[in-house]
Amino acid sequence: MKTLFLKFSSLLCVVLLILAATCVSSCKKDQTCRGYVNVYDTAGHKVPLATVRLDAYSINGDITYTEKTDGNGLATFDIALPAIFDIHVTKPDAFPTLYGKGSLNVDEPRKEAWTVVSINQQ
Repeated sequence: MKTLFLKFSSLLCVVLLILAATCVSSCKKDQTCRGYVNVYDTAGHKVPLATVRLDAYSINGDITYTEKTDGNGLATFDIALPAIFDIHVTKPDAFPTLYGKGSLNVDEPRKEAWTVVSINQQ
């Protein structure tokens, strides 16, 4: 009887350890956020190949992301943590005096944030 109890207790401990290990590993979910910036000129046209820079200032160090807009004037960012970003948009090759700024609030993990920035003469 005593050996049966020991075997059952050992089996129960193994099952509980496996269950605990799977619960802990499932908590490590992807925290990546996605940010989208649409860039337009003053006439309302989409601006392809504009440089979009996101800057966030933190006590752990500043964070910067840089992307070019696609043919539809859209820049897409995969952001590793939630933050509020300052946006700076330039198109120096074709329009050196055009500049735009804005902000992007990516406030929750695994969420998307969208914003529109218009570039104007400096």
